[in-house]
Amino acid sequence: MSSQGNHVEHPLEPVFDGRSRVLVLGTMPSPKSREVGFYYGHPRNRFWRVLAELFDEPVATKNEWRRDQLLRHHIALWDVLASCDIEGASDASIANARPNDLSRILDAAPIEAVFCTGAKSAELYARYCEPVTGMPAVKLPSTSPANAAARFEDIVDAYRAILPHLGEFAPGVFDVPEVVELEQTIARGGTSLAVLMDRAGCSLAYRVRRGSPNARIAILCGNGNNGGDGWVAARELAAAGHDVALVTSRMPKDLKTQPARDTALEILPALVEAKVRVLVDPGESELSDALAQADVVVDAILGTGFSGATVKEPFATWIDCTNKRRRQGARIVSADVPSGLSASTGEASEPCVTADETVTMIVSKVGLESPAAAPYRGELRIAPLAYIEPLLEGGVENIG
Repeated sequence: MSSQGNHVEHPLEPVFDGRSRVLVLGTMPSPKSREVGFYYGHPRNRFWRVLAELFDEPVATKNEWRRDQLLRHHIALWDVLASCDIEGASDASIANARPNDLSRILDAAPIEAVFCTGAKSAELYARYCEPVTGMPAVKLPSTSPANAAARFEDIVDAYRAILPHLGEFAPGVFDVPEVVELEQTIARGGTSLAVLMDRAGCSLAYRVRRGSPNARIAILCGNGNNGGDGWVAARELAAAGHDVALVTSRMPKDLKTQPARDTALEILPALVEAKVRVLVDPGESELSDALAQADVVVDAILGTGFSGATVKEPFATWIDCTNKRRRQGARIVSADVPSGLSASTGEASEPCVTADETVTMIVSKVGLESPAAAPYRGELRIAPLAYIEPLLEGGVENIG
């Protein structure tokens, strides 16, 4: 240990691949980042909030989700220093600095711009790295808690400078069997269906809050994995302070589809603690009363697996009550596909939810893009959930 602080060797691997176009560099992982094993790990560091705002996505809260987010947007992430002496997280105390070898990234990826998060990072990059790389860096404001006086909006505006360099990927439109195979391929790659469900529910909750930040919310959960997305959304919305009612035809222990069953079982105690009203198999009158108290109704009843000309009870009544509440002024947000709509053909059953917004997961579906679906889907939003670009290099037909 030096007289000026602890000697720290950089413990984290860089995040990048051959599609990365922007390199974002900090200085050295903070003690909290080293503890959690990923970059910008302090709960009051605003880096991940800034990225979420830039890309209109929920804040990624777990390391693998954060890694996926970076790679999806073609961002490489590392730090200027490989080692240094430092007191805690104080960049001002840095001494005996040794830089990282950035050629590891620059030789492997078509990086066209370098950005440094904070004055110290930019200073050290200019001193140690720019003479080697020949690439100047743009200094961005620090997202550290030490820069808490900076307005969040101003930081986001500064970070918009990275956007023109990213070259976002457009995955196209998929039929339902292709989506199923894509999900299985993602799961085989290490991102489980349960993790995808958690991200889907977080994305659903994000869209609800984005459009109705102070709303009272009713969430209608079917018996399959679409319903599981609704359970996750209920957890997130209740944690954010919303008044939430969750409607289900079965208690979690009686669900059969996985991972929805395990997800609902895990979430139920948190909903009870948060005083979320959980209505099990309500009659039409009780359901109508619950929806009457909601400003937003989340439709997580039937998913992309639905097909047919009619919807069975009790879900037909749920859909009728949802549409009635919409006519009375409530906003309707559907998970993946409006319940009663075929994600393959776009044809509507009797009845079918008429949504104001549909949050579809991972990729858009053929049925949602058809003219027949337009009166039912409302505004279509795609929640990407996972980094799928490498999986689609050979075309949709080569998934798996």
